[in-house]
Amino acid sequence: MAVMAMSAQAIVIGFDFGSSFFKITLVKPGQPFAIVENTATKRKTESMITIPADDGRIIGADSFIEQSKHMKTSFHSLHRFIGLKADDPSVPDLLRDRYVMTEVAPDERGYVAWNLSRKLSKDEDPVQEIIYTEELIAQILKYGKQMSEKQAGGATIKDCVITVPAYFSLDQRRMLLDAAEIAGLSVLQLVHENTAAATMFGIDRLDRDRAVTVLFYNMGATDTEVSLVRYSTVTEMPANKTYEQVEILGEAWDKNLGGSDFDRVLVNMLAERFNALKERKGKPDVRESPRAIKRLTKEVLKIKDILSANK
Repeated sequence: MAVMAMSAQAIVIGFDFGSSFFKITLVKPGQPFAIVENTATKRKTESMITIPADDGRIIGADSFIEQSKHMKTSFHSLHRFIGLKADDPSVPDLLRDRYVMTEVAPDERGYVAWNLSRKLSKDEDPVQEIIYTEELIAQILKYGKQMSEKQAGGATIKDCVITVPAYFSLDQRRMLLDAAEIAGLSVLQLVHENTAAATMFGIDRLDRDRAVTVLFYNMGATDTEVSLVRYSTVTEMPANKTYEQVEILGEAWDKNLGGSDFDRVLVNMLAERFNALKERKGKPDVRESPRAIKRLTKEVLKIKDILSANK
């Protein structure tokens, strides 16, 4: 696990940065942990960014809404692409499975970057630009930083902790640190996602009289991680002080199994029913239209949220 050893400010934010959403915890002296809410008063924000023709930036829920209009200049699932070589055999599958319409172009290091082609005006030729994955993630992190500063009463925030999957390589960790630096953030520590959850569970654990072993199961949008954690108490002699001990016994993961697999099942199910309508007879498969599949995916995500929120 990569660690940045440096002194922290009074206010620190914790980023749970996923491929589909991110959440932020605000830690402020004298106040309990607070989950940062976005402009829609939601506790999670889409990890998405759209760059329209006017060279502005649309981030979060607004980007999610605008993606069908700007398919070639909208970016998501960046969590999966950072630190990935452009010629990695998993890239085509990731692009297809995550419905990424933006063109991949290797940067000078050979990592996945993005070919940004935009017409700034109707009368001008398209402008070609290569944009790094770190740059895009940096803009999302900066957006989260600004949200946090607003909730903190306008205070400037520089220090943060960011969660990462246990399987992240050294390159991926370094590039995420670079993205945070571009965003104006100083990373105190990168923490494994399940380790962060296990630590919080240990803080809230009530039954400290006996040792327990807990399995943490974490399915994200694109991956699944499990961790086996043992909690026990240790008494230090001669002071006779008791401390909580947290031991990570083991970790395992599947980088290609996540909630997006359910999305694809629902998309295909609805697409097949749509294609089977009488008025669609003789017409091409709706899945051949990138714009249609984007709109259908958006509706599928809404359905999944509704089903998840109700018994």
